[in-house]
Amino acid sequence: MGEPIAPKVFAVQVGIGRVALSRIENGQAWPRSETLKRMMAIFELDWAQVAEVGPNAGPHPLMPDTPQDGQQVYLCESLRWGRRRLGWTLAELARRSGVSASQLSRIERGQVARSAVFTWHPEDGNIVREDRRIVFGNLLLAAIAGGNYVAPHSDLGDDR
Repeated sequence: MGEPIAPKVFAVQVGIGRVALSRIENGQAWPRSETLKRMMAIFELDWAQVAEVGPNAGPHPLMPDTPQDGQQVYLCESLRWGRRRLGWTLAELARRSGVSASQLSRIERGQVARSAVFTWHPEDGNIVREDRRIVFGNLLLAAIAGGNYVAPHSDLGDDR
Protein backbone atom coordinates (compact mmCIF):
# COMPACT_ATOMS: atom_id res chain seq x y z
CA MET A 1 0.00 0.00 0.00
CA GLY A 2 2.91 2.38 0.26
CA GLU A 3 3.98 4.91 2.87
CA PRO A 4 1.76 5.65 5.88
CA ILE A 5 -0.47 8.69 5.47
CA ALA A 6 -0.59 11.31 8.23
CA PRO A 7 -4.13 11.67 9.63
CA LYS A 8 -4.36 15.34 8.66
CA VAL A 9 -3.30 14.56 5.07
CA PHE A 10 -5.66 11.59 4.91
CA ALA A 11 -8.59 13.69 6.14
CA VAL A 12 -7.91 16.25 3.39
CA GLN A 13 -7.65 13.51 0.75
CA VAL A 14 -10.96 12.03 1.89
CA GLY A 15 -12.62 15.44 2.05
CA ILE A 16 -13.46 15.54 5.76
CA GLY A 17 -12.10 17.40 8.75
CA ARG A 18 -9.54 15.95 11.16
CA VAL A 19 -12.12 15.93 13.99
CA ALA A 20 -14.56 13.95 11.82
CA LEU A 21 -11.82 11.47 10.97
CA SER A 22 -10.95 11.09 14.65
CA ARG A 23 -14.61 10.43 15.51
CA ILE A 24 -14.79 7.75 12.79
CA GLU A 25 -11.54 6.17 13.98
CA ASN A 26 -12.81 6.03 17.56
CA GLY A 27 -16.22 4.57 16.66
CA GLN A 28 -18.08 7.74 17.66
CA ALA A 29 -19.37 8.37 14.12
CA TRP A 30 -20.06 6.45 10.94
CA PRO A 31 -18.68 7.72 7.64
CA ARG A 32 -21.16 8.63 4.95
CA SER A 33 -21.13 6.20 2.04
CA GLU A 34 -19.27 8.67 -0.20
CA THR A 35 -16.62 9.16 2.49
CA LEU A 36 -16.20 5.43 2.98
CA LYS A 37 -15.84 4.89 -0.77
CA ARG A 38 -13.11 7.58 -0.93
CA MET A 39 -11.32 5.94 2.00
CA MET A 40 -11.51 2.57 0.29
CA ALA A 41 -10.14 4.03 -2.97
CA ILE A 42 -7.16 5.60 -1.19
CA PHE A 43 -6.26 2.26 0.39
CA GLU A 44 -7.21 0.32 -2.76
CA LEU A 45 -9.75 -1.81 -0.88
CA ASP A 46 -12.86 -3.48 -2.24
CA TRP A 47 -16.04 -4.38 -0.37
CA ALA A 48 -14.92 -7.96 0.32
CA GLN A 49 -12.01 -6.52 2.34
CA VAL A 50 -14.21 -4.06 4.26
CA ALA A 51 -17.46 -5.87 5.03
CA GLU A 52 -18.92 -9.32 5.36
CA VAL A 53 -22.08 -10.37 3.55
CA GLY A 54 -24.92 -10.67 6.02
CA PRO A 55 -28.33 -9.33 6.90
CA ASN A 56 -28.62 -5.58 6.57
CA ALA A 57 -29.36 -4.83 10.20
CA GLY A 58 -27.44 -1.55 10.12
CA PRO A 59 -25.12 -0.28 12.82
CA HIS A 60 -25.95 -1.20 16.40
CA PRO A 61 -27.57 1.47 18.55
CA LEU A 62 -25.81 2.73 21.62
CA MET A 63 -26.49 0.59 24.67
CA PRO A 64 -27.98 2.40 27.66
CA ASP A 65 -25.59 2.94 30.57
CA THR A 66 -27.68 5.38 32.59
CA PRO A 67 -31.42 5.86 33.14
CA GLN A 68 -31.24 8.85 30.78
CA ASP A 69 -29.68 6.65 28.08
CA GLY A 70 -32.60 4.24 28.44
CA GLN A 71 -35.06 7.12 28.19
CA GLN A 72 -33.25 8.38 25.10
CA VAL A 73 -33.41 4.96 23.42
CA TYR A 74 -37.14 4.80 24.18
CA LEU A 75 -37.68 8.30 22.73
CA CYS A 76 -35.74 7.36 19.59
CA GLU A 77 -37.79 4.22 19.02
CA SER A 78 -41.03 6.07 19.76
CA LEU A 79 -40.15 8.73 17.20
CA ARG A 80 -39.51 6.11 14.52
CA TRP A 81 -42.81 4.33 15.19
CA GLY A 82 -44.72 7.60 15.37
CA ARG A 83 -43.28 8.82 12.08
CA ARG A 84 -44.13 5.54 10.39
CA ARG A 85 -47.65 5.65 11.83
CA LEU A 86 -48.09 9.02 10.16
CA GLY A 87 -46.75 7.60 6.88
CA TRP A 88 -44.01 10.24 6.72
CA THR A 89 -40.56 9.78 5.25
CA LEU A 90 -37.50 11.07 7.06
CA ALA A 91 -37.37 13.88 4.48
CA GLU A 92 -40.96 14.88 5.31
CA LEU A 93 -40.26 14.89 9.06
CA ALA A 94 -37.09 16.89 8.42
CA ARG A 95 -39.01 19.48 6.42
CA ARG A 96 -41.64 19.85 9.13
CA SER A 97 -39.34 19.73 12.18
CA GLY A 98 -36.31 21.65 10.98
CA VAL A 99 -33.99 18.77 11.94
CA SER A 100 -31.92 17.28 9.10
CA ALA A 101 -32.98 13.92 7.68
CA SER A 102 -29.52 12.47 8.38
CA GLN A 103 -29.72 13.55 12.04
CA LEU A 104 -33.25 12.16 12.32
CA SER A 105 -32.05 8.86 10.87
CA ARG A 106 -29.30 8.63 13.50
CA ILE A 107 -31.78 9.58 16.22
CA GLU A 108 -34.31 6.94 15.16
CA ARG A 109 -31.58 4.29 15.13
CA GLY A 110 -30.42 5.34 18.62
CA GLN A 111 -26.99 6.31 17.33
CA VAL A 112 -26.64 9.69 19.00
CA ALA A 113 -24.85 9.91 22.30
CA ARG A 114 -26.13 13.43 22.82
CA SER A 115 -27.98 15.76 20.51
CA ALA A 116 -29.37 19.26 20.72
CA VAL A 117 -32.86 17.84 20.04
CA PHE A 118 -32.84 16.32 23.54
CA THR A 119 -33.28 18.40 26.66
CA TRP A 120 -34.17 17.96 30.31
CA HIS A 121 -37.84 17.72 31.23
CA PRO A 122 -38.94 21.27 32.18
CA GLU A 123 -40.22 20.12 35.61
CA ASP A 124 -36.86 18.56 36.55
CA GLY A 125 -34.77 21.73 36.91
CA ASN A 126 -34.26 21.34 40.67
CA ILE A 127 -33.61 17.59 40.59
CA VAL A 128 -30.09 16.13 40.62
CA ARG A 129 -28.86 15.49 37.11
CA GLU A 130 -28.82 11.69 37.45
CA ASP A 131 -32.56 11.67 38.20
CA ARG A 132 -33.69 14.07 35.48
CA ARG A 133 -35.85 12.93 32.59
CA ILE A 134 -34.84 13.45 28.97
CA VAL A 135 -37.38 14.75 26.46
CA PHE A 136 -37.36 16.10 22.93
CA GLY A 137 -36.94 19.88 22.93
CA ASN A 138 -38.43 20.04 19.42
CA LEU A 139 -42.19 20.21 19.99
CA LEU A 140 -43.09 18.27 16.84
CA LEU A 141 -40.68 15.43 17.66
CA ALA A 142 -42.00 15.36 21.24
CA ALA A 143 -45.61 15.15 20.05
CA ILE A 144 -44.87 12.40 17.53
CA ALA A 145 -42.78 10.34 19.97
CA GLY A 146 -45.44 10.79 22.63
CA GLY A 147 -48.21 9.66 20.29
CA ASN A 148 -49.88 13.05 20.74
CA TYR A 149 -49.52 14.40 17.20
CA VAL A 150 -52.70 14.39 15.20
CA ALA A 151 -52.17 15.19 11.54
CA PRO A 152 -54.26 18.10 10.31
CA HIS A 153 -57.00 17.13 7.87
CA SER A 154 -54.92 18.46 4.94
CA ASP A 155 -52.16 15.96 5.84
CA LEU A 156 -54.49 13.00 5.49
CA GLY A 157 -55.32 13.43 1.82
CA ASP A 158 -53.50 14.14 -1.40
CA ASP A 159 -54.51 17.79 -1.51
CA ARG A 160 -51.05 19.19 -0.76
